[in-house]
Amino acid sequence: MHTICLFMANGFDKRQDTEGLWEVFDSDSEEVVLIDGLPLSGLEEDEADEAIRQLNDGEVSPDSSPETP
Repeated sequence: MHTICLFMANGFDKRQDTEGLWEVFDSDSEEVVLIDGLPLSGLEEDEADEAIRQLNDGEVSPDSSPETP
């Protein structure tokens, strides 16, 4: 069972797994976000919050994002 935390409504959110670790997911597809092929999972809560901030600020882009020309 996952606990879902509604942190930000900009397309990315976080949820807690049964072990108490966090993963960042795309709120549209509900799939875990991948950065350079690595899932944003197994994180401490502050790491998940920081990843969401970076995604929302455009500092990093998920693998599924469209390429910009």
